[in-house]
Amino acid sequence: MLNSMNKSCAECGMCEDGSLCGSMFEESHEELSKTYSNGIRFTSDAADCALPISIDPRNFCRYGCLYCFSENLMRNKDRNRKVKRGEWPVDKLERFLNREYKNPVAQAMYPLLDAGCPVQLGALGEPFDEAELDTGWAKQAIPLFVKHKIPVRISTKGGRVLQRPEYLKLFENNPKQFWFAFSIICNDDDLISQIDLKAPHTSERLKAMKALTDIGCKASLRFRPFLPGVSDTYPGGPANAWEILIKRAHQAGARAISFEWIFLNRSLTDNQKKQYDRMFDAMGNPNFGAEWAAESHTSETCRRGSRKDKYEMTMKIRDKVHSLGWSFGCSDPHFKEWGDSGACCGFREDDPWFGRYSRRQMTEVLIQAKRSYDTGRPKMFTYNHWRPEWAHQIKAAACISFGDKHTHKLHKDQTFGDTLRNKWNNPEHPRGPEIYFGGVLKAIGKDRNSNDMVYEYEPYKREE
Repeated sequence: MLNSMNKSCAECGMCEDGSLCGSMFEESHEELSKTYSNGIRFTSDAADCALPISIDPRNFCRYGCLYCFSENLMRNKDRNRKVKRGEWPVDKLERFLNREYKNPVAQAMYPLLDAGCPVQLGALGEPFDEAELDTGWAKQAIPLFVKHKIPVRISTKGGRVLQRPEYLKLFENNPKQFWFAFSIICNDDDLISQIDLKAPHTSERLKAMKALTDIGCKASLRFRPFLPGVSDTYPGGPANAWEILIKRAHQAGARAISFEWIFLNRSLTDNQKKQYDRMFDAMGNPNFGAEWAAESHTSETCRRGSRKDKYEMTMKIRDKVHSLGWSFGCSDPHFKEWGDSGACCGFREDDPWFGRYSRRQMTEVLIQAKRSYDTGRPKMFTYNHWRPEWAHQIKAAACISFGDKHTHKLHKDQTFGDTLRNKWNNPEHPRGPEIYFGGVLKAIGKDRNSNDMVYEYEPYKREE
């Protein structure tokens, strides 16, 4: 399967069925808007994310992966035709790191930076695709992160760009300040190229990981989304392909995993449906979408399947990475309680650079609830146990798209903290702790002082 960035659709033969591929992102730098406004933001996943500050150099990606979360959310052309593709100016990043911005969002971020909280680079886009070779954004930005001593977790598939000597050199001054989470969903180069259409294949990503860890950078395997029939095993491949991939990542220097099963968007545009159908074909199960939806909680916008069907493989992967001395991080809400820390990236709590992640989020609550239960001293938790003060300083619209003008008007005075609290206090909400975490945090009543819901940990009992 072709990986070249320079082939047209006619040459690569990948789009004869009319579905989208990575070529839709192949614009030159000269064709891009020179600026876009929201290169830095609080992630909308901050309710259970240890890295609330997110940075994206560009608001597009050239890789065109069929399951792309960003594509599902905002970038799809038939969902949002008004997006003007651009790059966030590095001078704005410099002003931000110099603490020169006075707007409420930046002001809420500064205490987190001062406390040493890592930032995530590449939250909704790829920072090291070949667009970087056109613009050189990272060549200017990485020295700024080094200067300001900001720990940076980089989520990437950029195996080709990151192997280049001029990019490896960027991280030599303080390599332990950078954590590379390499997203890899499949051990087989040909098969992964049927899904991650324009991205470097598995071997290229692992080569880049090895080159970076050899100079002292930290790395993890971002084994997500885990696709049955692709990530575990596949026709003509070994039965333990998932285990082989983990071993290869270990040889390349990875020492942690971030794991999550596929989730499927419930509301699809025509082009997104074509992308999903193409992915299901690569998985060897054209009916996967309907089957997965039938196993999911009916209230979920993101269809996540069932704990029962995902349990055995999840535990195998957890046991395997522990046998290698890795840290297990899980971003799948159904199994977050099994993480080794409240950071689903796989950070260790005592890491000198990355151990100062935000504890003011629900994953940390879940981890602490399980630990207290396991020691025989169960604790009860309310919203005040994790209330993120920064979230009550900014409007909800700074983190969430309300979809239409009417909904936006209804919530325009609401803070992001208000939305987090409302979900915590509603056990029936799909992003409330009881449903979202698959039933292991149970609502047991209300706190008399705050009137907030109280939750207690209850172990998952596997259905036979």
